Amino acid sequence: MPSKFRVRRIFKGLVWWIARPLARAGTRPNTITYFSLLLALLAALLLNLSGSSVVFGVLVFLSGLFDGVDGAVARERNVASDVGAFTDSVVDKVSEVLILGSIAVAYSGVSFLGIRVEWWVILAITGWLLTSYTRSRASSLGVIDLDIGLGGRSERLFVLVVFSVLNQLFWGLVIVSVMGIFTAGYRFYKYQGEIAQQRKPD
Repeated sequence: MPSKFRVRRIFKGLVWWIARPLARAGTRPNTITYFSLLLALLAALLLNLSGSSVVFGVLVFLSGLFDGVDGAVARERNVASDVGAFTDSVVDKVSEVLILGSIAVAYSGVSFLGIRVEWWVILAITGWLLTSYTRSRASSLGVIDLDIGLGGRSERLFVLVVFSVLNQLFWGLVIVSVMGIFTAGYRFYKYQGEIAQQRKPD
């Protein structure tokens, strides 16, 4: 069954509070999608230029927030489309690579728990991409129960934001790396079972 633990539900009211006036103003959902990408790019640049993990965390939070706003605006204006969903998914992945990659650049050569930051980032990117890919592939094969595992995108971003604001960015990176890998592995196991069950002859 779908996970009941989703951070996005906590911020649902805030997302709609922002989305409704934007929808009334006729804002295009794709404009908001690209704005969320711009915020992720700013987060990446400012982490390397200023070294402030707090500013980084705030911008990552806003990027994640507006990633939810674009879909809400599309639904409010009744203009949701496959093209918009595709664009949003691709932009999400670009944003994630920018966010995680910027940590590798900002702290290049630094080790944490005996492991260089570059390897933590590689682990995180691998887990994050596989978490999304397994869901997308399972959906294309007819799996319905897709929203499983505790480490969804909103949860991973939220953990990274909290630890960034607390000036503990490395701990946040370690946690989201592990979350991504375990969630991807869990989804692979569950989806594989569901696909096998669907293929069984009656």
